[in-house]
Amino acid sequence: MNGELGPLLAAAGERLSGERLRLVERAYEVAAHWHRDQVRHSGDPYITHPVAVAVILAELGLDHEMICAGLLHDVLDDTACPEDELVAEFGQPVVDVLRGLLALDDPERRPPDWAISTDERVLLLKLADRLHNQRTMRFLPEERQRQKCRETLDVVAPVAARLGLVQVEEELRRLASERLSGMSRVEPSGPSVAELSEASAAQLAGTGGIRTSFGVITAGAILLPPVTRARWLEEWLGELHALPDRRARLGFALRLLAGMPRMARTLRQ
Repeated sequence: MNGELGPLLAAAGERLSGERLRLVERAYEVAAHWHRDQVRHSGDPYITHPVAVAVILAELGLDHEMICAGLLHDVLDDTACPEDELVAEFGQPVVDVLRGLLALDDPERRPPDWAISTDERVLLLKLADRLHNQRTMRFLPEERQRQKCRETLDVVAPVAARLGLVQVEEELRRLASERLSGMSRVEPSGPSVAELSEASAAQLAGTGGIRTSFGVITAGAILLPPVTRARWLEEWLGELHALPDRRARLGFALRLLAGMPRMARTLRQ
């Protein structure tokens, strides 16, 4: 479990300790149990998505209850987990956030003014969920990609802007716009980022400091276990694209490089 939660614990830092840490670890156990037979369109175990959503929430500085909500956010909708068991273990506030997200994802229950009337914690969970889905959207059917990208540009990104999450808004807009603009091109299925040749990875990373910074990150990521390396390289490449300039990207890469040995030790536990 520590290996799977390594990136989350690193993102949360000292905010998770004692009972709060125990609750987050328990949320992971519950989510992993109920999603145990599920896989994503990419073929990855489904639990990788809730963990990634929880990491985004931790990076935004949110508390342990929201991190638990991130780990559990698809349990009520996609599994047979009883709601009362979640209330007993994690409390009503966490489950209220989960139920709020369910209402947003149901067109028949979603109020027309949901973007301004919904509780802010539910919106934050929605943003984290959409951001990770937008980063990994290429595995979805094309029409669903198109629909989600338009919703991201028209509704979801403006919510991020209203909440003051400038970097989240910018990344959502960039990812959605790039996906829509490339929709007319056939995108061949192929290996993950970590499986690409060095030349192909450099071409994928592009210019403007992204190629250099991605090269630094790729070199450091050789320390990570192969089973998790591809997923994190893909996440970090998305984050590089969201940063405003070469200096910010290089700083991000160097910070990752400095923390890579510690992350590798955690993931291998």
